[in-house]
Amino acid sequence: MSAIDLIDASVLKAACPERSEAQLAPWIEPIRKACGLFEIDRIRRIAAFLANIAHECQFIPGREENLNYSAERLMAVWPMRFRGQWVKPNELALKLARNPEGLANHVYANRMGNGDEASGDGWRFRGVGPIQLTGRHNRERFAKAMGMTLEQAEDYILTLEGGVMSAAWFWEENDINRMADTPGVADEATRINGGQTGLADRKDRFDRTVKRLLELEQGAQP
Repeated sequence: MSAIDLIDASVLKAACPERSEAQLAPWIEPIRKACGLFEIDRIRRIAAFLANIAHECQFIPGREENLNYSAERLMAVWPMRFRGQWVKPNELALKLARNPEGLANHVYANRMGNGDEASGDGWRFRGVGPIQLTGRHNRERFAKAMGMTLEQAEDYILTLEGGVMSAAWFWEENDINRMADTPGVADEATRINGGQTGLADRKDRFDRTVKRLLELEQGAQP
């Protein structure tokens, strides 16, 4: 039995105790398929992949980036951009507060293959899927890898299978399998979101998932 064959509802439950096994069951086959296609095929790789999906989206399909921020939150996330004098929100923060589309078009303009603010690419290509695939460049490359048009890939990512596939594509494309083969989970977290937010939670989920996979592997031995 391969490591991928060990993936079942109990493994997903170890990664994401917030969800019931019945809620997690539809994810099993899409995850097995994606792991097979993108060589997420060892216990450490599988555990790291599942732990990060669980941390990022708690296995809720169709996830889209939430950009509905208050002016105060904008200052905290982008202090150089939105902080005014006397530690108060500047005019731009007040304009974009509780304005997700406007915020996305502003902060993601001229980045990651996106056009300028007026193009609307920031909103169109905001983070989508279990690990928030973001930017025109990533979407176009994922579409090419799947043999789809960009529009087809955009719809596909919002499905459960497509979301998992986009996460696995990003994982392999960014060499996270190699990182997962080494101790710890900090490198994986940094590559996914640019920092180590939620590192303790990711590690707890990883440790539980490894334990469950090893239990199943040992039980599967003749």
